[in-house]
Parts: sequence; C-alpha cells; structure tokens
Amino acid sequence: PLCLLGQRAAATMPLKRNNIVPNGHFHKDWQRFVRCYFNQPGKKKSRRIARRKRNADIAPRPPQLLRPVVRCQTFKYNTKQRLGRGFSLEELKQAGISRKKALSMGICVDHRRRNRSVESLQANVQRLSEYKTKVVEIKKSGDAEPPVQQLVGTIMPLSKPDLRTRARAITAEEKAAQVFKSMRVARADERLIGARKRRAELKAAEAAIKKSKKK
Repeated sequence: PLCLLGQRAAATMPLKRNNIVPNGHFHKDWQRFVRCYFNQPGKKKSRRIARRKRNADIAPRPPQLLRPVVRCQTFKYNTKQRLGRGFSLEELKQAGISRKKALSMGICVDHRRRNRSVESLQANVQRLSEYKTKVVEIKKSGDAEPPVQQLVGTIMPLSKPDLRTRARAITAEEKAAQVFKSMRVARADERLIGARKRRAELKAAEAAIKKSKKK
C-alpha cells in the first residue's frame, strides 16, 4: 500500500499461496517445566562444609593433586599453557617415579596422554623433579599432631608471563637490519627453488659432457 501526503511507499511482500495463518501455541503448561533453585545458598554452604570436612580427614595431605603443564588445543589456542589432567607414563619413567608411587605422592597420572614434543616432556620431568624436592613423606603413626601444615590451593601454580614490552633503546643491529629486503629474498628463494635446482642439474650435465669430449 502507498502512504498518503507524498510520503515514501512502504513495500511489503504479501504471503504466497493459500496457506494457514501462523498461530502456534508453544507456551502450553510452562509452569510444569519450571524448576526454581531456591536452595542455592544452602547448597553452597553445605558444599563448603563438606570440603572442610574432607580436607580435615585427609590432612596433612593437600586436597589437590599435582598437575602437568600442557598446551591448549587447536591452532588458535596452542600458544597458551594450562594445567593438564595428569602426567604421562613416559614423564613418570624419566623422573624415576612408578605409577603406584605417584598416586601415593599426590601426583595425578593420565595413562592416555602421549608426549608429542621433547620440550613438553623435559618441562614436566623438571616439574616432577622439583616436586620431589619439596614433598614431605609422612609414615603412618599414632601421632596426634601432624608435623607439617596442610597446603590449600593449587600445587605449584603456573606463573603468568609478562606480556608487556617495555621501552628500550634500538640496537645498532636492529637499525642495520633490512626486514623487507630479507623477507623478499626469502620468498624468492622459496619460489625459485625448483628452477634453480633444474638449472644446476643442466649445468652439471653440460659440464659432464664437455669433460667427456675433452677425453
């Protein structure tokens, strides 16, 4: 329909064919499917009390286990590090810790994990070696007071790297570097590797023919 008084025409698409008018009733008896969590504050308190009771029962053993340092998955996040599920069997073997001994020492084990790089393997082995120097083994006895205090929180947490680049003076080597030229040369070397190889082969073949003719 056109608007009056010189206003712009409003273009509206009519419905196609003789179809039923949309009139769906999708909110029938919604009260039956609503679930209210009015007990959330009480559950929060009960979980806190249960955590305290569990920590007191296993004291002086820490409530958490030692976790390895792993890389996040996919190309988008593999530059970041986080704590993984457990140490691999190869890492425990190089650190000199058996699987059963690791569980008794508070070390988490993941038998499915595989080491795909030497860097991650060495980093976690170093982490286990450092943990061995800090851990205190307590034999079962009838002492009432534990000799050490229980550690609460993450064991050996990751230190966040400082991503801030502070201002500094430009070195003479950086001033003399020609980044654009080196980039173009690297691209040309990659593009012409096949042609240069073929040219070297032809040159070597011609040299061999000349040498055979002289003989």
